Formats: sequence, structure tokens, C-alpha cells
Amino acid sequence: MEFIKLWMRVFIFLQGFSQMSRVFGESGRESVVGLGSPYFQHQEAGLVNVTTQLEATTYLHCRVNRLGGKTVSWLKRIGQDKDPHLLTYGRQTYSSDARFQIIHEKPNNWKLQIQFTKKSDVGLYECQVSTNPPLIQYTYLNVVVPTIKIVDERHQEVEDRIFYDRGSTIKLKCMVEDIVGEQPEYIIWKKGNRMLNYDTERGGISVRTDLLANGAQSRLHIAGATFSDSGNYTCMMGRTAKTQIELQIIPGETAEQVRDVNSSPPSFRATTIVLTLILALSQT
Repeated sequence: MEFIKLWMRVFIFLQGFSQMSRVFGESGRESVVGLGSPYFQHQEAGLVNVTTQLEATTYLHCRVNRLGGKTVSWLKRIGQDKDPHLLTYGRQTYSSDARFQIIHEKPNNWKLQIQFTKKSDVGLYECQVSTNPPLIQYTYLNVVVPTIKIVDERHQEVEDRIFYDRGSTIKLKCMVEDIVGEQPEYIIWKKGNRMLNYDTERGGISVRTDLLANGAQSRLHIAGATFSDSGNYTCMMGRTAKTQIELQIIPGETAEQVRDVNSSPPSFRATTIVLTLILALSQT
């Protein structure tokens, strides 16, 4: 009987000791976690590469866990051998360029906002945590400039001017490539300062825009060309891409001859175009 009582005392003691060990063990681990060093939530091997569009609003992300009393800064390294330029420190922006702003997005994202990105924004950025030594995450920003060109119905690029016969249908296509991020909502065609997309003044004008995987194309059709249709035509996508050509309406069936000459050497091209136009005008 005494043996049973002794064993029960030992069992109760061991059970209590086990519970105390578990409590102290968990609190010990919590204290170690609480006193741990800051670290990046998504620590990348090497560089974080970000590609954005010219004139777009861009965000560079820096997610720091267990920051404690440390401070996050953003810097840009200008030149390979030069010291980095301080952009932000904590919640303060130190750049004189108002396009740069720091945004603290809870719980742990210290993201750098760059508005209306320029080609000069290309380069290496550092997100630093004020540990000793500093904890650094590198981001390389690349800015893509869209390419834009106008082609005729034969898919030949129009670099300067194009000729059409009076009474013909003008068929031009504006092609925009290398678009990053959101696709454009529309592409604008203009003659001088007049927008043609919804033109009702002349009639016979239509514009159709198709969005592609990494670009867009817009077709301009003008039926029954007259001499008044001659002028400068501009195709533009927002503020990032724009191109302009001169369109000339000429009498007679000479436009194709002139356009064929455009693929010749410049000196031969200019002489032939002048002679062709003189001949056409003399026949009217």
C-alpha cells in the first residue's frame, strides 16, 4: 500500500515537471524569436529584376520581417564606382525629385514609388535595413520605351511621306510594340491638331484599334481621297510613343510609281519624284 502511494507521488511530480518544462520551453523559444534579427520576407538570390514602361508608375517592393527598432532606407547606386544616392529614410523622402515617394504598406512592405518613369531611372536600387552590417536587398530597374511606326497597305514602313492618287482609299496602319504592363486603352490618329478617331466633319474616315499580346495596332481608312486630305498625320499612344508622316494627294495614277521610287537611293529618289510630279501636273 505504501508503495502505491509513493508511486502516485512520483507520477504527480513527474507530470507537473513535464508541464513546467513545456511552459518554460515555449517562453524561451518565444524570447529567442522576439530577439531575432530582421530578414527579408522574400530573400532573392542575386538581383530582383523589375521591368516597367516609360512614363508608368512603378513600385519597388521591400518586405522586412522582424524589423524591431531598425530603419529601412532606399538608395540608388549611380555609376558602378560611385556611392549610392539616398532616396528615403524610414518614412521620410530625401530625394529632391518629387516622383520618388516611400509608402509603408502594412504589415511589412516598405515600397518605393516612382511616378512617370524616365530612362534615367534605369539602374541598381538598394533597400537597406540599419543592422550592423546593413542588410541589403538589390533591385535592378529597367525602363522599356515602346516602338511605334506607320506602315502602308503593303506593310512597308513610311518614314517620311507617302503619296496617294486623288479618289483612292488611304490605308495606313500604326503599329506599337514593346508595351510592358497594362495595354493602352486607345491609339489616337490626328491630322494636324484634329483627332480623326471620331471624326464626323469629313466623313469616310474610320479608325480601328486592336490590342495584341505586347503591343497594339490601329488602322486608318480614308475613302475618296481629295487634295484637302494632304497634310501631316500623327499616330500616338499616350505620352510614351508618337510618330508623324506627311501624306500627299496627287492627281492621276502616279502614286504607286512615286511609292515604288521611295525604296531607291535618296538622290535618285528625289529626282524621280520631282519629275513624276511635274509630269502628272502637266497632264491635268
